[in-house]
Amino acid sequence: MKKVILELKDIYKNYRQAGKELHILKGICFSVKEGEVAAMLGQSGVGKSTFLHIAGLLENATKGDIIIDGQSCAELSDIERTKIRRDKIGFVYQFHHLLPEFTALENVSIPQMSAGISQRKANKRSVELLEKMGLEERMTHKPSQLSGGEQQRVAIARSLANHPRILLADEPTGNLDEETGAAVLDVLFKISKEENIAALFVTHNQSLADRMDQCFYLRNGKIEI
Repeated sequence: MKKVILELKDIYKNYRQAGKELHILKGICFSVKEGEVAAMLGQSGVGKSTFLHIAGLLENATKGDIIIDGQSCAELSDIERTKIRRDKIGFVYQFHHLLPEFTALENVSIPQMSAGISQRKANKRSVELLEKMGLEERMTHKPSQLSGGEQQRVAIARSLANHPRILLADEPTGNLDEETGAAVLDVLFKISKEENIAALFVTHNQSLADRMDQCFYLRNGKIEI
């Protein structure tokens, strides 16, 4: 039986704005198992990015708990949360945020070395991931020498570099053409299954969501299947 890797339990998120209390998330319960790919859809401004930031421990919930790989995170310190993000979570954004002065290989290796992996092992893992992304001929190129699709594939390889248990992706193909986006997603799905990664995609794309193992909608602060 597949293990639940990410679980959000009764998550609420409120903000104060202009003296008013805004209720963004209202008792969200959600889970993703290892090797499972899930999609979250919803209109702009409904709270999808807030949901993703809370799931990735980038933002605190007003109430509720996030359980990652069996560990409750609600009461963890900032240092402990940072360690979990480094060791357990991979992030992919619509914009790749690559380091412009480094090559594709270096961009994927640096997060591993920051986690204490030797340069030799980091480079080996980076080469493997970049080859899976179809970038074997582009590893020594800097971001400015890569196309948009190639840059995004490097960013995805980087997100997978530290063997995360969870992959969180916010419109990962939003800046790509349909053909390139489909190819990138094919690789992501394959690696998620091969490495038993629990993946959660935020998207506006219904055809993309239809390919996922589960799909849900965020409306009025609550989840609808």
